[in-house]
Amino acid sequence: MKKSTKSKSPRKKYQVGVVGGGAIAQALHIPGYAASPHCELAAIVDPSPARLKEIRSKGWAFRSEYQDYRKMLAAEKLDVVSVCTPNKFHAEVAIAALESGADLLLEKPVAMNLKEARAIERAAAKSGRRVMVGFSHRFNSMNIAAKKAIESGKIGNPFMIRVRFAHTGPMAGWAKSDWFFRPTLAGGGALMDMAVHAFDIVQWLIGPVTSIYAQTATLRHNIPLDDNVVAVLEFGKSCLGYIECGWTSPAGFVGIEIMGDHGAICCDYSKGYATLTTQKSTAAGTGKSRVTKLSVNSSSWSGEMKYFTETLATKKPFVPGLDAGLATQKLIEGAYKSAKTGRKVTLSSAR
Repeated sequence: MKKSTKSKSPRKKYQVGVVGGGAIAQALHIPGYAASPHCELAAIVDPSPARLKEIRSKGWAFRSEYQDYRKMLAAEKLDVVSVCTPNKFHAEVAIAALESGADLLLEKPVAMNLKEARAIERAAAKSGRRVMVGFSHRFNSMNIAAKKAIESGKIGNPFMIRVRFAHTGPMAGWAKSDWFFRPTLAGGGALMDMAVHAFDIVQWLIGPVTSIYAQTATLRHNIPLDDNVVAVLEFGKSCLGYIECGWTSPAGFVGIEIMGDHGAICCDYSKGYATLTTQKSTAAGTGKSRVTKLSVNSSSWSGEMKYFTETLATKKPFVPGLDAGLATQKLIEGAYKSAKTGRKVTLSSAR
């Protein structure tokens, strides 16, 4: 019997539009799409001709360029849109892109406030399109290994989690403009930029936060926004958390520590690996510790984009989705309220 010479039809190439051509688009979104055999760089939007020229100079050839996302959505038939704008524009661009029929990769925080975030959620439900939120730390191999170890009972029940995400700030060296330091565009400072990642990762690893007490400060930068934040979290009655995030740190530990009844996990971003420490007590009251390496560090960004571009072809919802975005938005608002009032804020599950 002769074998059929009919070849399989090639897999569809997803038409990609990117709104905002700044640092996160150039570092994560565009190279991620360019590396995927399933995606085509269809359209790029940025109000700055210089930014569009910069993108071309790096070898990324979009089929079309625009300075207004509305014109792009009207002219193009896009399968997916990345929202990489300053925070102020997240909601309006996301809603318009959903209404155009595109799936979304939406940068964090999802919006300026919870009201806007819920408007995005309604637009997604009405359009039937999917949304993924760019909580990239979930795709770090160290954090994935930590989650698996927790879920398999390696450290028993967690009773404490500490997260420190800190660097020297978006400028100079990262941001393409000063929008991070402008309240009308950013909505908040290091809390909105850095702590939002911490808020997501602790809830992914431990569970819902039930209360927050936070303090914000502007310690080093001459800006009208916070450049540091610390927060104490409660996860019901069985676990506490501590978060420190900021834009003023040239050195020091960066990563995640989780303590449980039978051991501890440390995801050390500075050293580049995660460890599991367990201890067995003897009858004499002494203890012997055992340290096991769980995983080495991997690129969160490449892992995020690989997952996103491969999941496009399925009908599965993206994870993390808008539910995670709304959960962190509640914590952002709770943290700022606590910092303003000096009181602990209880978080309800009510929408």
